[in-house]
Amino acid sequence: MLCFYFKRSWLCTVNCIGMVLLGAVFLAGCSNQNTYSGPSRAQSLTPITDSPTSTYHPGKFVWVDLVTPDLAKAKLFYGELFGWSFEQYGSYAMIKNNNHRIAGIVEVKPKPGEKVEALWLTAMSVADVDKAVDFVTKRGGTLLKGPIDMENRGRGVLVTDPQGAQLVLLHAAGGDPVDGTPEIGAWIWNEIWTNKPQETSNFYKTLGGYDSILVGDNYEVLSREKKWRGGIRYIYKESYRARWVPAIRVSDPMKILEKVEELGGTVLLRPDESPSNGDTALISDTGGALLMLQRWSPEQTDEER
Repeated sequence: MLCFYFKRSWLCTVNCIGMVLLGAVFLAGCSNQNTYSGPSRAQSLTPITDSPTSTYHPGKFVWVDLVTPDLAKAKLFYGELFGWSFEQYGSYAMIKNNNHRIAGIVEVKPKPGEKVEALWLTAMSVADVDKAVDFVTKRGGTLLKGPIDMENRGRGVLVTDPQGAQLVLLHAAGGDPVDGTPEIGAWIWNEIWTNKPQETSNFYKTLGGYDSILVGDNYEVLSREKKWRGGIRYIYKESYRARWVPAIRVSDPMKILEKVEELGGTVLLRPDESPSNGDTALISDTGGALLMLQRWSPEQTDEER
């Protein structure tokens, strides 16, 4: 779990910086709404694992795609920052960390005169996509695109939860990635920020089949198969709209913040600034996509993540 807690004053500042995240519905009252239209055919060419696993872990977050208006800038930023490499498939780029596939980049150009910013869009493993869609829509979520069968990628659908947070529900072709220790430069965590924690908790505990653990007064951990799968961060702001935010494992978040800014990104919270605990930073990339940088060692317990 990412153990730092946001002040209301800091979050209000971030909430109103004028972002329009492509594919998300949040920052109510601050900007117009734009919606990512879903997986492209290029994505159908890219499985989410290096080789088939034939195993599934419903409730696990198994993939992340960056939706951005500028693919070239995104590749330069992340390649320099994390040492990621890329394989190009038309307008879609497969991201590799230490030669292991971990994510993709979708380029979606805005319409003339339209201002949009980037978004990291996360995918949750589900046993049955169609049953999951039925649950989502009956509970007040929205079906945005799909379900669709994507060659080599699997069956997926783009939805919002009842609070408006977008995510992909995926039954991957060949199985989910195996559980293991995240490498430096790989995804370590996903959490949803919401001002309706009870509704969010009830929704995801049923959707993902999770148990939950309350940590402090404003954080809830979602677990399944005795594994911590994600978190719910309570945001105390009336106009806030929910979002999923992923985190990358790094050796020292402080040491790479200067490089973030040199590459054109923005540092929103430093590890030495309250309310961070010294191990976590929040940044946005050149397109405005939010992500966290987290220091963690395998020797730490779940509670110390």
